[in-house]
Amino acid sequence: MEQNLIEEPQRTYLLELLTELGDLAEDFILVGGQALKFFIEKPRVTKDFDFVLNVMSLRQKNELIASVLSKLGYQVDPKAVSFQFYKEVPKSNAEIRIEFLAPETEKRRSDFRVDVQRNLHARSCPGGEIAIKESDIKVIEGKLPDGQHAEAPLRVIRPHALLMLKLFAMDDRMKNIRGPKEAKHDRDEARIHTGDIVNIVREHIGRPNFKDLFWSQFGEDTNLKQRANALLFTYFVDLNAPGIQLYSEFLKSNVGYVDEEDLKRALREIRLLLENEK
Repeated sequence: MEQNLIEEPQRTYLLELLTELGDLAEDFILVGGQALKFFIEKPRVTKDFDFVLNVMSLRQKNELIASVLSKLGYQVDPKAVSFQFYKEVPKSNAEIRIEFLAPETEKRRSDFRVDVQRNLHARSCPGGEIAIKESDIKVIEGKLPDGQHAEAPLRVIRPHALLMLKLFAMDDRMKNIRGPKEAKHDRDEARIHTGDIVNIVREHIGRPNFKDLFWSQFGEDTNLKQRANALLFTYFVDLNAPGIQLYSEFLKSNVGYVDEEDLKRALREIRLLLENEK
């Protein structure tokens, strides 16, 4: 059981959501900071849930995700209409936040959105189709808001696939494609993604098959593989590279100081991914 990996009150409301979704939950893949808790010893704290949706499957189902969210009292975030939702936890200052992502290959021609079902969109995500395949089912146990015991299966992305998503997300934030008004927020997000990249690699690079799993997940998609390769070379080429500078900023923001030996170690570990790669 994975019942203790997600803290309260988020676990209670995740169970509520999964229970109410029923078969729809099979097409929800947990990614982001919450997914880190399943394979990082000391993950960062986060209260948000990010899901990559199996759009092709969900479009064939009659049940509507938007109806489930409405029934459970979720509201649409006005800044991200129809792909970010939130719900206040009764008798507390906490809230549950959900964001939906979907494979970039399914996005509209005109913008970044992916049409999932009626009244529901997702934000396009490069590598999303890989995340769907590279996931495992975990079992979450706890209580529902009414106090009843519950167990529910939860599909969680694998470490090497989350590393891929984090690389792409870091690069997207660094490009600040949303403009100067979002520059600070995007830089902060890029730092967080970089910290996650270092932590995933640090936890798993010593495992014999991690590097092979990382590169083999791309299959025949040479474009995505080449992009991942180029990002690793660009962002982590040396101690002056942008990825290491972001990690330095991440350390300063989170622990208050920067250990140069930690930066050197991060660089060595990430560069191991590139050995014998072209």
